[in-house]
Amino acid sequence: MQRFLIIQLRQVGDVVLTTPLAAILKEQVPDAHVSFLTEAPSDQLLHHNPHIDQVLLNNRRGGWRGTFKVIRQLRAQRFHVLLDGMANPRSALLARLSGTPVRISYAKKGRGRLYTHQVTPQRVYATEYKKLLLGPLQIHSPWNRPEIFLTPSEAHDARDLRTRLLQVPFNRLVTIDPSHRRITRRWPVKHYAELCRALADRFRALPVVLWGPGEEAIAAAVAAGTAGRAVVAPATNLRQLAALIAVADLHVGNCSAPRHMAVAVGTPSFTILGSTSSGWTYPAPEHAHMALGLECQPCNKNQCAFELACLHQLAPIAVFKKLSDWCIGRLGWSPS
Repeated sequence: MQRFLIIQLRQVGDVVLTTPLAAILKEQVPDAHVSFLTEAPSDQLLHHNPHIDQVLLNNRRGGWRGTFKVIRQLRAQRFHVLLDGMANPRSALLARLSGTPVRISYAKKGRGRLYTHQVTPQRVYATEYKKLLLGPLQIHSPWNRPEIFLTPSEAHDARDLRTRLLQVPFNRLVTIDPSHRRITRRWPVKHYAELCRALADRFRALPVVLWGPGEEAIAAAVAAGTAGRAVVAPATNLRQLAALIAVADLHVGNCSAPRHMAVAVGTPSFTILGSTSSGWTYPAPEHAHMALGLECQPCNKNQCAFELACLHQLAPIAVFKKLSDWCIGRLGWSPS
């Protein structure tokens, strides 16, 4: 048995984007046993994944005592190959002290001795970036789609929620993600409200505004600006959120975890970009994005010296024009 360890501690979207590694290992290595080290709450989205044999948890709040507890656990597992999808100081330390003979990550200055193999980063779609870690193993696969596996009960509950939400005059459901902890990735609330009104009026699509811990006020503000055309989603954990996105006809939002969850559950997505690049968009016709196209984009920064012009000057009418044309031409929607 070949024992593999994948490390991706956070963020939620990055954890989802790392799941193709497990699928490829199971496909290419017949006796592969795949473990995945992450942190809560991201671990929720790895449960029931048939390609992952074991989910291990790192407690970031446990301090160094917690870190060394995880290291002892890793050493006891006697992994053969470790794939570190982060290469940050903590993951590098965990990798080096895990006792794993083959340790692969990305080339970063000052960490060469912590890994046995380092790969050169490339500007490719996020899961293709993760797949670079398989190069030293001579493992290659065209598979690049992240996956979340819902249980029949979770899928049933989400379908029931969709039925309860879609009352006349609505016949489509669109999940809306207006939140992000980084202001450089957050399109304004008033813009989202205007976009929701347009979706409801032209396509009879009910916008369901998503939110996570600390974000309910933003969701409520978007819904309040739609004159009753949008509703705030019920409180969910990550698996319930994924199930809700799975029963939606479309997901629209910022460059954040829900867009990757949409890909992972097979729901078309349209992303409004600020500081981030198109490299986060899954390369398929049912996933699209829009950016204003300023010279400073993409900057990948968390602060802005230009008053967030890339977001604030991206007018809702322009976004809806592109989104509407795409929905009609690509998704086959008909205006009401």
